[in-house]
Amino acid sequence: MNDSLRQKVTDAFESACIDKSLYSGSGLNEQSIPVFVGEWLIDRQLKGGEWDEDVKQQVIAFVRKFMPSKDDVEDLKQRLRNGDNVSVLEYVSPRVDLTKDQTFLESGSLGNQKVLVEEHLLTRYPRLLKGGMWGLAIYQYRRPTEKGGEVWLSEFKPLQASKIDVDEYVEKRQLFSLEEWTQLLINSLGYNAEGKGGYSTDTTRSALLTRLIPFVQRRVNLFELAPKGTGKSFLFGQFSRYSRLIEGGAVSPAVLFYNENTKVPGLFTQFDIVVFDEAQSLSFSSPDETVAKLKGYLEQGKYSKGKFTVSADAGAVFIANVQIGRDKMPVNSKHLFSDLPTILQETALLDRIHGLLPGWHLPRMGVDALSKGVGLKADYLGEIFHAMRFRIEYDKYVEERQHLIDSKDFRDVRAILKLSAGFLKLLFPDLSIVTEEEFETYCLLPAIHLRQRLREQLFYMDPEFSKHEIALRRGPVSAMDHEVVSVEDAAEDLSSV
Repeated sequence: MNDSLRQKVTDAFESACIDKSLYSGSGLNEQSIPVFVGEWLIDRQLKGGEWDEDVKQQVIAFVRKFMPSKDDVEDLKQRLRNGDNVSVLEYVSPRVDLTKDQTFLESGSLGNQKVLVEEHLLTRYPRLLKGGMWGLAIYQYRRPTEKGGEVWLSEFKPLQASKIDVDEYVEKRQLFSLEEWTQLLINSLGYNAEGKGGYSTDTTRSALLTRLIPFVQRRVNLFELAPKGTGKSFLFGQFSRYSRLIEGGAVSPAVLFYNENTKVPGLFTQFDIVVFDEAQSLSFSSPDETVAKLKGYLEQGKYSKGKFTVSADAGAVFIANVQIGRDKMPVNSKHLFSDLPTILQETALLDRIHGLLPGWHLPRMGVDALSKGVGLKADYLGEIFHAMRFRIEYDKYVEERQHLIDSKDFRDVRAILKLSAGFLKLLFPDLSIVTEEEFETYCLLPAIHLRQRLREQLFYMDPEFSKHEIALRRGPVSAMDHEVVSVEDAAEDLSSV
């Protein structure tokens, strides 16, 4: 990032931006502290000053004090027992127990100790019951009887993002060229947008920005195949508090949809994105039930379990490794899903995925791939992206141009509309500055390529899928030549296909 762009970002976003190299050089990433938490800690100590060894040590001291290690668990318990309040910075995710009429959480800092939660905190911070929050938790020990005591969450101070003004964010897009804005987004993710080893080509940038679409667009389902070391898990697991990473292994319907024993809704109702990491090792504890419900949800955005029926906006992202040859392309390009479990090779399920992200275009993570410039703080950008999901003017914009998509397949058209709306929100949040040519080049065509790549796999795997090259239509087209599709169509008639 050159000095001119660095200054422009600093002037435009002031307190909402940060030197992105500070987090990678702070050592916080080695302690599994998410980026949005780490940058909040750094900015808290920096307070507009210079980053030097003293400030770095203050951050480390803060982490040591409020993010204790496993060796400190028993000491913290003893402090509680002696009447001290214990303050820790951690992820707090309470659960409701109707049988005992109480709300509780399990504190990792206290060795998964059960902690009861004050009702007023749930009223003040409703997000606590909708996926949880990072913040400073203040625990207290109480002895209601002679037989023993209880640990309570008596106070909670959430990590606060900078003041969020989405309209202001949208307006400031006018200050930047498309190249500058793209560099800003890439740097905001902690990556280098220039030079060897960075994300400097249109191909690598498009692939990286595709990962962001589920953050800004509701119910976008993606499948990413990439070689090891390209940062697949890092972005989804570290960038935003609105995404949830499931790291392989067996997954139950209770976790994803609804737990009938605890009456707790599943992950799809709690987060914007549910990410199935290491999909090559994914399994379901009740395969038939889970796959059936998953197909229904991916299609319609709703599901039923027992007497519980719910609609949700979360997107599903599957990420898996793919074997790459010396030409840096997939070894088995005809059948990219060949190494995946049988449950993920079902074409009826894959057809509900909107696009296949070619992660083999992304560089392997190295020192040169990390940002050395200024970007927007992760907590700020995460909140902006979350708010953008509910702005329908972008969906309306792409729906008015769906006649440009040369396909009569309902799922093709709807997938491309969703993906192109996502690109539009990322690259042109201010719709007044996007031209028709820019929309087609940077939003619609990349969306078509993502869906086309998936269609080619479906055609190879299942003869029921016809071979069709989705193209971009040019020139005037009659409205009768294209079935009108909405970005959020429920597709009830396709749910059983």
